[in-house]
Amino acid sequence: MTGDNPIFIDQFGTGSGSHGVKGLKGPMNGEPMWKLAWRGHAPLWRAFWVYFVMGHGVILGLGCGVLVLSLLAGFIVNPSSSTSGMAGLAMGGTMISLVFLVFAVWAVVTVWRCANNCTLQIRGTYARALMIGYVTTLALPIVKYVIG
Repeated sequence: MTGDNPIFIDQFGTGSGSHGVKGLKGPMNGEPMWKLAWRGHAPLWRAFWVYFVMGHGVILGLGCGVLVLSLLAGFIVNPSSSTSGMAGLAMGGTMISLVFLVFAVWAVVTVWRCANNCTLQIRGTYARALMIGYVTTLALPIVKYVIG
């Protein structure tokens, strides 16, 4: 290495070969991260640990906050009736359930499509197997409700 050549350190992972994975597109093309991840252009570690695992934590925290605020809003409407508090709680629960459903579909599809973007392909296989188990776990209560 000579002293007159600059060295580029891809500190933010915006290059085309971030984390040793070939063919990934970086966020420099102006697309939002959720769209890049949906198309499978994110590293598997980021799709799984950041978007899937930490995303569930964010949804859980927001869901608890929405449920408390909707319960309080129901009691503000009619303080003497517990029915109004339960109605507010039901509306908040419905809202957060819809948000969770959209997030769950996005997260599963993102991890599934990004499963090839890792250095050890067995990790992609494990991630896909985990997504099959996750979808099965979410679908079993719905199937039981519909059938029985």
